[in-house]
Amino acid sequence: MHMKFHTVKRGETLWKIAHHHHTSVHHLLHMNPSIKNPDLIYIGQRIKIH
Repeated sequence: MHMKFHTVKRGETLWKIAHHHHTSVHHLLHMNPSIKNPDLIYIGQRIKIH
């Protein structure tokens, strides 16, 4: 299975990204251990979805 990523856009939150990809914030945090604070993501950041 190949990796799927999401690039953060203005106004997006980790919750919105999780909802859009039918997953949970917990899963996204597990897949992206570099995200220490789920409230601090930035525009242009690549989030691993699965």
